[in-house]
Amino acid sequence: MNKVTLQAFSAGIIFSTAVFAGYYYTIGPAEETVPTIDQAKEVLNKKGYITSLPKDETLNSGKEEKRTDKKEEKQEQIPEKENSVVSYTIEVKANMTTLEISKKLEKEKIIDDATGFEAYVNEQGFSKNIQIGKFVVTDNMSYRQLAKTLTQ
Repeated sequence: MNKVTLQAFSAGIIFSTAVFAGYYYTIGPAEETVPTIDQAKEVLNKKGYITSLPKDETLNSGKEEKRTDKKEEKQEQIPEKENSVVSYTIEVKANMTTLEISKKLEKEKIIDDATGFEAYVNEQGFSKNIQIGKFVVTDNMSYRQLAKTLTQ
C-alpha cells in the first residue's frame, strides 16, 4: 500500500465518521417504544402464547382459592416415599469403565439414565480423574455432584 492509497483510505474513514456523527447529533438516536401490557399480551396471543395474570393479581382473585385447594389435594396424594433419600456406597475398582460405574448407579436407583451419566462424565472430562475406592452417593445428587464425588 502506498502513501496516496493510505491517505485516501484514512480520508474515507474520517468522512464516514463525520456523516454518522452529524446524523446522530442532529436527528438523535431512535427512541425505543415500550409497548403497554395490553399491546404485549396482544402480540403474544397472536403468536400462539398463553398469557396469564401476574402473581400479585392472582392472589387477590377468587381463582387462586380454587388453585390452592387443588394444590393441597395433590400434595396429600404424593406418597412420603418421594421424600426419602436413597444412599449407596459404590466401590470403584481398578480398570472399571465409566459405563460399568453408570450401570451400577442405575441399578441401585441413584441415577435414571446410565448412558446419559456416562456421556456427561466423558464430555466434562471427569472420566480421566475417577478414583479407586468406596464412595457414598445419594439419589438426590446431580450428575456434577456424583462426578465430583467419584473424582475426589
